[in-house]
Amino acid sequence: MIDWNSVWKLTLLASRQGSLENGYDKEEAAERYDRSEIVRQDGERRAAALEIDPSWSVLDIGAGPGTLALPLARRVRQVTAVEPSLAMVKRLEMHIAEEGISNIRILSKKWEDLSDEEVGEHDLVIASYSLSFLDMREALLKMDRLAKRQVILYWFAGVPSWERIRVDLYPRIFGREHVCHPMSDVLYNLLYSLGIYADVQVLQGTAFPREYESLEEGISELRRALGLNTQEHDGAIREYLERRGRLEGLRVILEDDTVYVKISWRRDRSMSSP
Repeated sequence: MIDWNSVWKLTLLASRQGSLENGYDKEEAAERYDRSEIVRQDGERRAAALEIDPSWSVLDIGAGPGTLALPLARRVRQVTAVEPSLAMVKRLEMHIAEEGISNIRILSKKWEDLSDEEVGEHDLVIASYSLSFLDMREALLKMDRLAKRQVILYWFAGVPSWERIRVDLYPRIFGREHVCHPMSDVLYNLLYSLGIYADVQVLQGTAFPREYESLEEGISELRRALGLNTQEHDGAIREYLERRGRLEGLRVILEDDTVYVKISWRRDRSMSSP
């Protein structure tokens, strides 16, 4: 029998080269993510599509700057936002104050470090593109335990656009292949092995193209994303952007062809439910 939890862990470690450092711990990265209008609109759209009751409580794991927590707070009784990055918490608190929202509780800790008692049960548990847990089995079981009605996960069925850059450029720059994050097939099989029979829905209309005001900005951003400290490989990055990017005047746009999925299950369809 395949140990899907080990498959997840080993693939995740390989993709991160042994490090699980949160790139959004830095204020610059959190601010850059937060100012994306595309991300905000996608969060609003996904939140609006959820079938939820105003009396519900929602747990948002990896809430970031409030991409889902903010629009959900306008529709439900209570939202608990779990977010370990202090830089992201700062952005979320700013938006809460700006909008005068009073029904969001923030837990600024890692999901793995929170006890069931600290979090409490919620009608709906959500983890949106925030599944970088080494022990995915325990992370999922905790979500299932604390969900009174439903769990919803958002993840990738194909290579995410930000990893596509690494897949394409790593061989030329570093002389080796890039190992991608574990995808939704591993996640589904792990859930199945736990007796959780989830629905999988391919999301339509979800895309996060990368837009740069100029070719030079694109080179600088990809250099940063690849962890390069010198301009030695700028020629390869320039060639890549010119080949894969779409030009609109001076602007360069890298389209997003990622297949995003929504994986969900009701507690009455989980063999782990009482």
